[in-house]
This record gives sequence, structure tokens and C-alpha cells, in this order.
Amino acid sequence: MPIVRLIAAGALGLVAYKAWQRHRARALEASQPDDGTRTPPHGDPVLVGETLDVGPAPAAGMQFSRGFGEP
Repeated sequence: MPIVRLIAAGALGLVAYKAWQRHRARALEASQPDDGTRTPPHGDPVLVGETLDVGPAPAAGMQFSRGFGEP
């Protein structure tokens, strides 16, 4: 009896796999092809055309902590 269950599970798996393949093929056909154009920017619409005041980049520094890393 276990062999019959094994064969039934295999057949069910095969049917599910074939259905999945058909579903994927239809989804790929329905998708829109890439036309190579750029998409519009997705930024904040409030800042469109505005310039931001950006300060200088922070300089790298060192931080010493007494006893850091000592046993």
C-alpha cells in the first residue's frame, strides 16, 4: 500500500508542477516588455526644483576612550 501512496503523491506533484509552469508562462506573456525609457523621478514632490543647503562633509576624527579594549 505505501507504494501506491508514493505513486499517487508523485503524480499529484507532476500535475502541480505542470500547472505551475503554465501559470508562469502566462504571467511572462502578460507582462509589459521593457521599452528602454527612463521612469520619472520618485522623490519628494515638495522639493522638486529646490536646492538644498548642504554643509561640508564631516571630517574623520579620532575618539579616545580611556581603558577601551584593555583587559
